[in-house]
Amino acid sequence: MHIALLLAALLAAGGFKARGFSLPDGAVKVDDDRYRLPQTWEDAIRWYRSVYPPPRYPRSTLKNQSGIRAVHIQNRATDSEWGGANLYETPKGEVRIFVVAREEPKPSPAQQGK
Repeated sequence: MHIALLLAALLAAGGFKARGFSLPDGAVKVDDDRYRLPQTWEDAIRWYRSVYPPPRYPRSTLKNQSGIRAVHIQNRATDSEWGGANLYETPKGEVRIFVVAREEPKPSPAQQGK
């Protein structure tokens, strides 16, 4: 049973990666770290639930601006280049994602003096 679930998740992954973050087949780059997805909002939500399960990758609803639906997917893993992703639907109905690069830790004042 577990093998079947793992295989289904791997098949669902498809697409390509940006900063290590999975994008579905048909995603198109529109700007730095920004992509337009071919799915509807509901399909994109389902796809990302299968690729990034909410227990490991928590979600939070982003503040509604002009009727735009938006969700932030948090990456708790520190060994990855992406720290999060904002999945949103534009007023025109396009589904887009912004991959948030992980911030480099700033050196403490003690480390700067060395």
